[in-house]
Amino acid sequence: MGVAMTARLAQFVILVGPRGSGKTTLGHALARSIDSPVYDTDRMVEEVAGESISRLWERGGERRFRDMESRVLQSLEALPRGVVSTGGGIVLDPGNCKILRELGPVFYLHVPVEHLVSRLSSAFEKRPRLKEGLSLSEEVRQVTEERDPIYRSVANHVVETASNSIQGTVEEILRTLRGSEAMVEEKNA
Repeated sequence: MGVAMTARLAQFVILVGPRGSGKTTLGHALARSIDSPVYDTDRMVEEVAGESISRLWERGGERRFRDMESRVLQSLEALPRGVVSTGGGIVLDPGNCKILRELGPVFYLHVPVEHLVSRLSSAFEKRPRLKEGLSLSEEVRQVTEERDPIYRSVANHVVETASNSIQGTVEEILRTLRGSEAMVEEKNA
């Protein structure tokens, strides 16, 4: 009779990328597959603020939102290890980039601009505008152009998600994690 093995996270697993890249969806799927908690920094900011990100952005501006986002990120260290889905702009603060790298392996979910535009078109009016006065496609193009180098510099791994299913992407991330410092294999009694 064989010995059953399970894995637990020894570090956080961080997902970064632009809005619409699938961080929240993949974060939940990945966390379910390894039976770990999932932390969505945008939802955590909303809980702390007591209001939606759109409302927070409207009332306090981007600076207030980014300050709260940084505080939420810093608070993760005290929580059980799990999967962290970040907001798309969390990498704009160099201090946040340092914290992300310290928490564990960072996966950049890369998606081509045309796929992002398609994914975001239905929810565009619900999200804060990042570039006033631009069409959705132009905003996505400009933001991607500005942030792609930052995502790549903070990430340990780049995952191309456009042509992969959610489960396929989860399996790709798990293959990368197996045998790494982020996961510890344990024998079940």
